[in-house]
Amino acid sequence: MSIRVAPSKMNLIKFKRTLIFLRRAHDLLEEKRDILLLEVNRRVGEATRVRTDLNRVLKEAYAALDAATIIVGTKEMEAAGKIPRITFDLQSSKRKVMGVTTISLELINTQKVIGYDISKPSILVDETSEKFYQALPLIVKVAELESTLVRLVEEVKKTQQRINALEQSLIPQYSATVSLIASVLEERDREEFVRVKKVKSLLEKRSASV
Repeated sequence: MSIRVAPSKMNLIKFKRTLIFLRRAHDLLEEKRDILLLEVNRRVGEATRVRTDLNRVLKEAYAALDAATIIVGTKEMEAAGKIPRITFDLQSSKRKVMGVTTISLELINTQKVIGYDISKPSILVDETSEKFYQALPLIVKVAELESTLVRLVEEVKKTQQRINALEQSLIPQYSATVSLIASVLEERDREEFVRVKKVKSLLEKRSASV
């Protein structure tokens, strides 16, 4: 479907320029989408690896917790759990990936707190605490990667919607309008050529008869 507009040379030039712009925008959006998809795939692979490591460390940590609870006792473990073993701050910063704002997370000021008031041997508690400590940066990394993935996938969807709008609506409309205007102008030129030719023929006949 073409856009209703007066068929003139000025409009033809204007719509041709707009059509060139739309096609260029379409190409750029496709490039953006492809790069975003590469970023998504890369982060999916990284998130999978980190998630696997996290699951392994957490499995070991909960196994150590079960073992410590059996030896030390539930009440003693609950008492130990009330005293923080690790203190830290979580620092966030923003960064851009193909125009998409993502959040980068970093653990800072991490400190291990020594000491808790239980009467039984604490080595198993120490091992359990160490396992959960190892899981902490992995948890933060998984959170960062999954947050980034959500934002990137959302941007891929938006970019694809814009591509679809150009492919299915704007570019066909402007292309049809350019073709229609060009066709009308060509028909006018042919009619003008025929008219001029007839006028010239009449003038030649009159000239010959004088």
